[in-house]
Amino acid sequence: MTRDLIKTKLKASAIHLGISAVIFLGILYLILVEWYPGVFFEAEGGWNGIMLMAAVDLILGPSLTLIIFNHLKTKKEIVFDLSLIAIVQISALIWGGMQVYAERPVALVMWDDIFYTVTEDYYRKQGLSLKDVATYSNEKPLIIIAVTDHSVEQLEEIQKLNEQKIPPYAQVHLYQSVKENVDEVLSQQLSEDLLTTYFKQDLVKTEYHVFLGKAKNRNLLVYLDSKVDLVEIKIRP
Repeated sequence: MTRDLIKTKLKASAIHLGISAVIFLGILYLILVEWYPGVFFEAEGGWNGIMLMAAVDLILGPSLTLIIFNHLKTKKEIVFDLSLIAIVQISALIWGGMQVYAERPVALVMWDDIFYTVTEDYYRKQGLSLKDVATYSNEKPLIIIAVTDHSVEQLEEIQKLNEQKIPPYAQVHLYQSVKENVDEVLSQQLSEDLLTTYFKQDLVKTEYHVFLGKAKNRNLLVYLDSKVDLVEIKIRP
């Protein structure tokens, strides 16, 4: 009887694992293609999000099935147990998904001479939606410049938001369109001397304008054309 029970538990857990794997592939697509496209997966620590989702989807659910499932129970009891496991797993997936989604980069904002990645949660803290911020750019991610006029009122607002853990490059009251500040943006590009000294030689030969960028886990090189349209983003060597 014990051997049969172990056998049915393993079978049920394997079926659950197969279903969870299909769900995980869908989540993986969202993370790699929609939420953290291109270099952002590595630069923003995308592996952390994948490990979190994998732990919830591929380990938690099948493990609970292995522990709880018992073919000797009535059909009603089995359905109740599996429903309970599904509720726990789905709730954990939703919570984990919300955390990963909230940390996705939605904008590259130039502050001084560096492009910083910005997550949507910074804008929510200011009572704004991503749609509100998108008025400054039609790129994906949004390409924006943050500029201060050094007025007392503006500096006070910067300090106020700093105290709320919102850095200047995420403060929307400083935002302007890069299209309206082309000369200012291009003046912050890396010089040929810096590219030659600190980066790979082939970067100097590019026809585009190269800027420093900073993400959560890695530094970036941001390439813009003469109209300050985004061309490419690379991990800084």
